[in-house]
Amino acid sequence: MARLIIVLKPRGPAAGHELIPKLMPALQRLNAEFDHQGPSHLSGVLRVPPQGMVVQLFADVQPQADGPELDVVLMSSETMIKGAPQTLQALAALIALLPDHAGDLELIFRSDRDGPVPRQGSRPLATQG
Repeated sequence: MARLIIVLKPRGPAAGHELIPKLMPALQRLNAEFDHQGPSHLSGVLRVPPQGMVVQLFADVQPQADGPELDVVLMSSETMIKGAPQTLQALAALIALLPDHAGDLELIFRSDRDGPVPRQGSRPLATQG
């Protein structure tokens, strides 16, 4: 089972309940379908073209000493042994939309490059390449 994570941090002061609404425009551009949306949790699915493979989406606000973060998890039935190409495609599509459709959120961790567990001490990461 593929499980990929990104962690987003607001670029300025923000309350935890403001983070999911900041991500919504990017998710809407991906035609995400939502099962549940609350002030600190979101769940739904993305369908990856062309086959329409279902990728589960979870977003959770996590309190941190330096302010809240938003953990976004994409999960699918693809195996990580084969590289989970469609799940990675969904992750890449979401990351590519962040600058224009969720510009108030900064990408500080991505598991496809940084390892399976978010690191201590957040730093911004490039959203391209």
